Amino acid sequence: MAWQELVTCALLGTERQAPSVAGDEGALGQLLDRLDEEDREGVLLRAAGIMALWRQAGRQLADDPQPLPPPCEPDTTPDCGRLAHRHLALLLQGHDSELLPEWLEALGAAGRRAPEECLPALLDVGAKQTVLRPALLPVLGRRGRWLARHHPAWGYAVETTDETVWQTGRFEERLALLRQLRATRPECGRELLVATWSEEQVRHRREFIQALAIGLNPADEPFLETVLDDRNGEVAHAAADLLARLPESRLSREMTARALRRVRLQSAGLLKRLKRDRLEADLPEDEPALRRDGIADPPSKVKLGEKAWRLSQIVGAAPPAIWSREWRRTPAEILAASRDCEWRQALLDGWVLAAQRHRDPDWAEALLPLHPDHATLTAALAEVLPPGRFEAYLLALLRESSGGGRATALVVLSHVERPWSVELGRAVLEQVRRRIGEDKQPDWWLANALRGFARWLPPEFSEEAAAGWPTESEQWPQWENAVNEFLDRLRFRRAMREALAP
Repeated sequence: MAWQELVTCALLGTERQAPSVAGDEGALGQLLDRLDEEDREGVLLRAAGIMALWRQAGRQLADDPQPLPPPCEPDTTPDCGRLAHRHLALLLQGHDSELLPEWLEALGAAGRRAPEECLPALLDVGAKQTVLRPALLPVLGRRGRWLARHHPAWGYAVETTDETVWQTGRFEERLALLRQLRATRPECGRELLVATWSEEQVRHRREFIQALAIGLNPADEPFLETVLDDRNGEVAHAAADLLARLPESRLSREMTARALRRVRLQSAGLLKRLKRDRLEADLPEDEPALRRDGIADPPSKVKLGEKAWRLSQIVGAAPPAIWSREWRRTPAEILAASRDCEWRQALLDGWVLAAQRHRDPDWAEALLPLHPDHATLTAALAEVLPPGRFEAYLLALLRESSGGGRATALVVLSHVERPWSVELGRAVLEQVRRRIGEDKQPDWWLANALRGFARWLPPEFSEEAAAGWPTESEQWPQWENAVNEFLDRLRFRRAMREALAP
C-alpha cells in the first residue's frame, strides 16, 4: 500500500498531494521516518529509492524444479585476447558501435572467438540486428551456441542439422534451421516448409517465405505459386517478390510481356518529327490477374498515383536487360529517352526495383547518377555494382574538371557502406582538403560525413590521412573537430585490427 501511495503522489504531483512515508516500527519504517517532510520532492524520490530496493531485496526467489542442463564442452578455439576484449567492450557500450561488424569479421578472419563475458550482450545485439548475424554466428564459439539454446530470443544462433527441430523447436530455432538448410541443401529446407505450411501461424509465414531467398532456384516456383493465393497480403507479396527474381518463372515472363505492351520506344530515326528517341507508356487498370501476381493496392507512403504505381511494379518485375535487347539501346540511352515521358517517375522507380532484383550492374550504374542524394536508393544501386566497377565510377567523377561531378561522388559515398581502396581514399581526402582550403563556409553535411568516411578507409592509411590538412585556412577552426574525430576513428580501427592480427 505504501508503494502504491507513492506512485499516486508521483502521478498527481507533490504540489497537489504530499507524499506519505509513515512507516511501521520495523527497520524500513525507521528509515522512512528520518526523511525531511518539508522537502516534498526530495521525500518522494528518496522514499521511492528506499522502497524499490526493499521490495527487490525482499522478493523470494522462484523455485525451479527442472534439472540443470548439461554443461557446455570447453572451447578449443582461442579467444580474442585482452586488448581486443577491451575494444569489444567499448563497442558494446556505444563507443563507435558502427564498427562492431568490422570487429566481428576481423575476429572470424583471425580464427578466434568472442570472450565469454560478452556473449550475452552480443547475442542480444544479434537478436535486434539481423544484418549482424552473418559475422556474429561464426565467432560465438561453443559457449555462445550453448547459451543460445537456453533463451528464446537467442534461438537464431542455435546451430543444428537435426531436422526434428523443425517439428519441436521454437519459431526462432526453426527459422535458423531453415536458413542453414537453404544455404547448403535448399531443396531440403523447402520440403520441410511445404510439409508444414498449412499449419504455420500467419505471423510467421512471411519470414519463412523470405528465408527462401537464400538459395532461391527454379525448383522453388511451384510452391511459391501456391503461396500467391495466401489470404494474407504480405505473405503473398513476399512470394511474388521471389518469383519476380526468377527470370524463367511464369510470373516474371507474364510481367515482362505486360511491360513490353505498356512501354514503347518512338525512334527518332523512324519519325522525322522527333529530334530524339522518346518513350511512351500506358497505365494499367486494376485486374484480378495483377492482384494475384502481387500488384494490388499501393502502400500509403507511395507518392505515385494508383495506376502509375502499378506501372512501376510491372516494370520492376521484368528483367531490365530486356529493354536493351528489345530496342537496341544502352540503359543510359533509354533513360535519356524517358525524359519527356509523362510517366517517367513510374518508369524510373520500376527500373530501380528491377536492377536490384536481377542484380543488373549496367542498369544500376546508369540509374545511380539520377539518385545521388537519395540515401536508400543510392545504397541499394551501389550494392549491385561489383567493388571495382563502383570505384571506377567514383574515381571518374572525382577526376572531372567540373565541381559538380566531384560533389556528386562525395554525396554518393556518404550513403554507401563499402570498404575503399587506398586509391579511392586518397582521391576523396584530396577533394575534402581542397574544399576546406577554398575558405568557404563549411558544408555541414560533409563535415558529418567525414566520420562515416573513417569507417571505410583502409585503417593502415591512418598516418598518411593525418597529413596535409590546410590548417592555415580561415575556415579551419570550423572543420577541426570533424577532422580530428575522423582521424581518431581511423586510428581506433587500426588499433582494433592490430589487436586481432595473427
